[in-house]
Amino acid sequence: APVGTDTESMTANGLLEVGETWSYNISYTVTQADIDNGTPLVNHVSVTTDETPDPVTDEETTPIGQLPAFTVTKTQVSGANPVTTAGQIIGYQIVVANTGNVSLNNIVITDVMPDGSTGVLSAPSESALNNGVLEVGESWTYTTNYTVSQSDIDNGSPLVNHVSVTTDETPDPETDEETTPVQQNPAFTVNKTQTSGPNPVTAAGDVIGYTIAVVNTGNVSLNNIVI
Repeated sequence: APVGTDTESMTANGLLEVGETWSYNISYTVTQADIDNGTPLVNHVSVTTDETPDPVTDEETTPIGQLPAFTVTKTQVSGANPVTTAGQIIGYQIVVANTGNVSLNNIVITDVMPDGSTGVLSAPSESALNNGVLEVGESWTYTTNYTVSQSDIDNGSPLVNHVSVTTDETPDPETDEETTPVQQNPAFTVNKTQTSGPNPVTAAGDVIGYTIAVVNTGNVSLNNIVI
């Protein structure tokens, strides 16, 4: 690379005189590829003169500090909160953001739904280049859904969706979870009606038939029905 203007310590005459020093300044702009590569930056210089048979060389090495890091955030973005009914659909969003100084590759997301199944994720929406690399400062956004089951309502425990993310450049996974409460509303009605026999009764021996209807009007399965 061309060097800057020299500074002659003695006479500014274009001659490197005995005992004199010429100084040059030059700069190099570090690239993201340099950081991603991680290899120390070696700057090599070679100097020749008319009077010396061989060039004289030197080099300066600058190390690179790689700081791979990212965050993952999972949030509920649609659906009821709390959930109350089987069949309700909860929509989630997962955002993975590169907060370090190194491009990240092979982003692997494991999304565990409240029932233990593996979530089906959308393709990522890349905020910078759509190239499959999570670049420095970039974020990827995924979406996924979960359908509430009756067993979720009956169990009553909050629905926890857990996500874990790994990359080739980071040693440990990053995790996050989103919790949606379940609201139980147990309720039922009982209705007894005469379904056969005279009304009014007029004689001993008349037989009256009844029907008892117990109806679950809540959102929770009911057990041990004692009548």
